[in-house]
Amino acid sequence: MSSRQPGVERRGRGRKRVTSERLSLALLLGVVLAAVQGCGQDMPAVTLRGDRFDPVRSLIEETIREHGLASVAVAAAQDGEVVWEEAFGWADRENRVPATPNSIYALASISKSLTATGLMVLVERGLIDLDRPVNDYLGDAKLISHVGDPAEATVRRVLLHTAGLPSHHNIFFEDELVRPPEQDESIRRYGMIVDQPGREFVYSNFGYGVLDRAISNVTGMSYAEFMEAEVFEPLGLTHTSVFPDPALREHSVSHYDGRSTVPGLDFDHVGASAIHSSVHDLIRYGMFHLGNEVPGQERILSGETIDLMHEPSDATMPEEILEVRLGLGWAIIDLEEVRMVNVTGGMPGTVTRLALIPAENAAVAIMINSGVGDSYAPWEIELATFAAMIPDLPSGPEIVAKREPTPPLPDELRGTWRGSIRTHLGELPASLSFGDGRDMELEIDGRKTAPVRVRSPLGGARFKDGVFEAPFFGTIETDDALRSGHVLFLRLREHGDKLSGVAAAVAMNQSFWLPYWTELRKVSNDSDSR
Repeated sequence: MSSRQPGVERRGRGRKRVTSERLSLALLLGVVLAAVQGCGQDMPAVTLRGDRFDPVRSLIEETIREHGLASVAVAAAQDGEVVWEEAFGWADRENRVPATPNSIYALASISKSLTATGLMVLVERGLIDLDRPVNDYLGDAKLISHVGDPAEATVRRVLLHTAGLPSHHNIFFEDELVRPPEQDESIRRYGMIVDQPGREFVYSNFGYGVLDRAISNVTGMSYAEFMEAEVFEPLGLTHTSVFPDPALREHSVSHYDGRSTVPGLDFDHVGASAIHSSVHDLIRYGMFHLGNEVPGQERILSGETIDLMHEPSDATMPEEILEVRLGLGWAIIDLEEVRMVNVTGGMPGTVTRLALIPAENAAVAIMINSGVGDSYAPWEIELATFAAMIPDLPSGPEIVAKREPTPPLPDELRGTWRGSIRTHLGELPASLSFGDGRDMELEIDGRKTAPVRVRSPLGGARFKDGVFEAPFFGTIETDDALRSGHVLFLRLREHGDKLSGVAAAVAMNQSFWLPYWTELRKVSNDSDSR
């Protein structure tokens, strides 16, 4: 398959220059983010000092010092060859085990791209149709619809995060006593359509958990068995598995939150988050998606299918700097005549990136076994690595996203709205009252609570495009949500005299974001009725 995109000239054929600012923005928006040993017999690592990647090495070493990272592994490929792969720092800080390009990191959300690739294998075989309802491929537990027709939640829309599913993640730490429920039980609890399918992009880990259930139901294999047999093995990804492979334990890194080691993680959305891999394998996966003939790889998908996965849809991420559109398991940014295709991952103790510039037949993979907060460090490393391969793409200035001031809440919200929050254990009576300015109060099952006004990643109260969002203090006392201290996050769409959507329990330790269907009707325009 050719990696060339329509209308894009390859290097050496009059390709247009990409401005530094635009390339910097593109790399930043990929985020809704040592010694070498045994690098694979078919493709040995290139780690010569004094080469064009020296500035990137210096940047990585500075980044490790500045942010206290345990390790950074990076790989770069161009024109069908790995031109650089190297690891810096510690795979295991306590035992002084150096990271290598074969060290195995948790991929976090890059798992979604691999899951999408596996699913497209079944599409090519005629076993799954992208435009049929995903429910057609599930077992006894199916998505239920609070809004619209569940048949409109198609496989394609689940891949694009536009099926009307709410935001959701559910992480179980290895040292917890509680384990994830059976997958069908999770679907019964959280497999709900809360907005009109196709209306908008809402990032949903749970959707990719639904897809991994569809894969196992259609094939009769477990998701892990299918991915090993149909994706990892034929692509020659020998250091890649769903959850850590005990046979490769010596290569597994420790993940860190600051100085603390993060326990192993489990999920109720395995297909969204559970794949582990090395940077050596990840760059080979990127080369496959560029259409390169890589030694030891089979062509598990046709060039036409890969092009389809990279084709931007109408679904867009809610980014304010630059438009980011969604493909099938990938994010796509068009800059002038250059298309960027990328995926990112982040969860406790993990930051990962894989970015492709198809017009240059170039890819960069980055893995970090530490959290980096809101830092742009991974994107800066990625940009510098691309610049080393493509000298006429300037590095560009540092770009910092600007936050627009939050407008006041509209008058139509003023008053009291009453209804209920529905959980798998039953309904909870709820009311939401708005007064002057930003004065508001939430009451659940007779317990009153106020909005969270301190600065947090959840942001403040806002109303945009007919949707009200706000964090509140408070709890939802289900067995799932009581695993950890949490706050509440409301996301409700206005429909005249009705607000509907979800109240989510958001864990303070980042372990879960659990949505519960919420429907409220306006009963008074007088805020004093509280």
